Amino acid sequence: MSKQIALDTNAYRAIADNNQKVLDVLHGASSVGLPIIVLGELYYGFENGNQKATNLNLLHRFLEIKSLQVLNINNETAQIFGGISSELNKAGKPIQQNDIWIAALCKQYGYSLLSADKGFQHVAGLEVVSF
Repeated sequence: MSKQIALDTNAYRAIADNNQKVLDVLHGASSVGLPIIVLGELYYGFENGNQKATNLNLLHRFLEIKSLQVLNINNETAQIFGGISSELNKAGKPIQQNDIWIAALCKQYGYSLLSADKGFQHVAGLEVVSF
């Protein structure tokens, strides 16, 4: 059964590295989402890297894929973010704020998150596909 898969920043990088597990997961996805926070993290990395033009070109081509959905933030996302932040704090399992925004977007739009980060495992109701 195919599902909606959102990419964490490390999953996007794994695509460029031809990580077979990541490519297999994406091949079986009904749609692919890119949280706007991940897009910002990518732009930040490119600005501070030594292959800015190449990376920007690849990203812009990736963003043109018709089946890709950029997951944008709105009031509902902010409410979900607040709930996740509170739950993680009470559980003593804090994660980076950018990761909480990414998790909130995935929960809001109904996407599973493809990530190598273990911190996402602590977010209740978020399906994480690890690689």
